[in-house]
Amino acid sequence: MRPTLDPRRDVLGQPGGHEALFDTIKSQGFRSVRIPVTWTDHQSPSAPYTIDATWMNRVKQVVDWALADGLYVVLNVHHDSWQWLATMPTDHDGVLARFKATWTQIAAKFKDSPRSLLLASNNEPQFNNTTDAQGIQYNDELNSAFHSVVRQSGGNNATRLLVPPTLHTNSGQNFLDALAGEMKSFNDSNLVVTVHYYGYYPFSVNVAGSTQFDATSQKDMTDHFARARATFTSKGIPVYLGEYGLLAYPDSNRPSRIERGEALKFFEQPGYEARTARVTTALWDPGTFAYLNRTTLQWTDPALFAAIRSSWTARSGTPPRTGSSWRSRAPSPPGPSPSTPPAAPSRGFGRSPATGSPSPAPPSPDSRATAPTGPTRPSRPGTPADCPGRST
Repeated sequence: MRPTLDPRRDVLGQPGGHEALFDTIKSQGFRSVRIPVTWTDHQSPSAPYTIDATWMNRVKQVVDWALADGLYVVLNVHHDSWQWLATMPTDHDGVLARFKATWTQIAAKFKDSPRSLLLASNNEPQFNNTTDAQGIQYNDELNSAFHSVVRQSGGNNATRLLVPPTLHTNSGQNFLDALAGEMKSFNDSNLVVTVHYYGYYPFSVNVAGSTQFDATSQKDMTDHFARARATFTSKGIPVYLGEYGLLAYPDSNRPSRIERGEALKFFEQPGYEARTARVTTALWDPGTFAYLNRTTLQWTDPALFAAIRSSWTARSGTPPRTGSSWRSRAPSPPGPSPSTPPAAPSRGFGRSPATGSPSPAPPSPDSRATAPTGPTRPSRPGTPADCPGRST
């Protein structure tokens, strides 16, 4: 979900989080939701970097609505990554101090929240004027600070699932290897790797003649998931695809730059690849112009969502030709779910919330949870054979 708690969203006509939104998400079969939060405009830019209490309470309200619906929730530090974290090369100590102060306050606010809440270090870490090697070092510092601050904050944070990103949330092998090495040094079984995926770039934005989801584009996707499996999930380390989609589709505000039939082929494949690699997926929704209209709570393109939803459990037997329609079972109409008390989440980032007790057996590869973030460690107490399944 695009920053539900970004102070600029309302300016763009995209309503913020509300209870009915999460009711709808749950009723449509999703098990988890990522709530990205931009803290910059509600935090003092100088020590002690205090976060406005009204904003913190608003974040808590929205998170609690999602948790009450039985959804797993991933909460992070979002646009701050390029607004001030990116200046770490020239303001190392200042940025690190502010980052620690930010997470100290967030951790204190949410330490008693259920373990179906996951905390993620920051979004798409990037650092000005650096090489990959330098960026990896800065990213390691932030992930280490995040891990230390949250773990020391007490309550459920002592064993809560924490989500460190690779540099840029890129799935290149060098970035995966760097994060794998750092995570090993943490000696912590309650960690979830996160990366993002927006397809083979020329196809994703329709440049350089890449107008089709062809063999090159398909291999790019297959390789992405294969690396995640080989480096992490095959070893019992969970992976959360915190964002995926196409950069130029869908967008109801302007003519599409990607032919519809080719886009439908693209969106059919991640579900299959994720099940095979045992990765949890989160569909990145920029707001009203893309997937779910947050005012009407209707899908902007029901056929597209039908294709995505179908991919959670099966592959299409009739992949669309260019320009053809998608043949798929239509989803149930969206809308608020009945006002009944939500059941405790029994399926999500795996099967059940991580509680410190031995994890249940992982779902089968054809599970709609795409066997997220690595339910391949059921023998370790407190490890996530529990990680959110599909997300929005």
